[in-house]
Amino acid sequence: MKPTLPGTIGVTIKGKAYPVVLQRLYQQSVVLHSITSSGEDEIHFYLSHYELSHIRKAVFKTGCKVKLEKGSGLAFELEHAFKIRSFIIWMVIAIALVMGSTRFLWSVEVQGATPEIRQEVEIAMKELGYAPGKSKKSLPTENQISPILYKEIDQLSWMGLEWQGTKLIVHLKEKKGSTQTVKLPPSHIVASKKGTIQSMQIESGQAVENVNSVVKKGQLIVTGLVGREEDKQAVPSKGVVMAETWYEVNVTVPDKLVRETLTGNEKRKWSLQLFGWTTPSIPFTKVPFTSAVEEIKSDDIEVAGFRFPIKKKTTHIYETEKTISKVDQKAAREIALKVAKEEVLSLIGGTGKIQQEKFLHEQNDNGKVKLIIYFQALEDIAKVQPFSEETRE
Repeated sequence: MKPTLPGTIGVTIKGKAYPVVLQRLYQQSVVLHSITSSGEDEIHFYLSHYELSHIRKAVFKTGCKVKLEKGSGLAFELEHAFKIRSFIIWMVIAIALVMGSTRFLWSVEVQGATPEIRQEVEIAMKELGYAPGKSKKSLPTENQISPILYKEIDQLSWMGLEWQGTKLIVHLKEKKGSTQTVKLPPSHIVASKKGTIQSMQIESGQAVENVNSVVKKGQLIVTGLVGREEDKQAVPSKGVVMAETWYEVNVTVPDKLVRETLTGNEKRKWSLQLFGWTTPSIPFTKVPFTSAVEEIKSDDIEVAGFRFPIKKKTTHIYETEKTISKVDQKAAREIALKVAKEEVLSLIGGTGKIQQEKFLHEQNDNGKVKLIIYFQALEDIAKVQPFSEETRE
């Protein structure tokens, strides 16, 4: 006979045919203990846990329901202890892995100074061994690397290292260089495009055109040759020439617009990022959206101010649907004007502005609205054109 550990489990049989169940158990030589009637058509008893498999056969096709209670005895105590021990073992392993990972460098962040200096420092730090996965003890100290960085990067005046768990932050300060006057070469100012001059503010050079003069592209406006005819000096021309300019923009707008809008339905998935590796997202079920957009957020995991080298990644999945809307004449004009204005503003620069717009032509053709829009703008048309003192051209 196979040896078993002692242990009993309570069983409740509910149903009119419970006597049939008891009869079948007796026929199978199953020993029952403390049999009591706990209600109408309901009976309660205890049996050894290793005879529990007979219950299923006994209630087969009787219509009775079976309810099992928590077991007691040495067998169940050992099972519970084994579960606790397994949990403790896995907890110890997890803590050991986390504590072990804190002895390594997993990320480097460079703060301060200019982007160019930060890039130089990042490259130098990698060459000095500061790479993810390196043991902290194997890395050179701040006193060891600072002289090297000061020597390689002239604009670096100070650096400092700060550890935040497994993350290393490199703080930088750049030198405050003295302002040096850059000597500009002699130059003229010419028109960058055709226009009518509205105003001129000339800091250096001699104007050869006046307000209200119409100039062509490349025409001289300010000369860099100043002084008497027999003793002209070459200087760098500098100034602002605001002129009235004109643009004609062609825009085509479809008479139907397809837009993607959110339905309000959302699903979320979670995963962990550890040492550059990402776990599969949970839940594993496929998102039931035909069309969707995703938004991903990563958060650090911190406990008592300590940042673990693990990130919690949350993926928000929003359901979308496509809607088709017909564009009327008014909407087509508004869309075309907005697009055309953006194009003109990109051409006239930050100091320029649009003074007037006018629709010159409008036509419906094969499901599209074609428009021609005229713009009158005010912009700086001054273009510096250097020349050599020898040729003076």
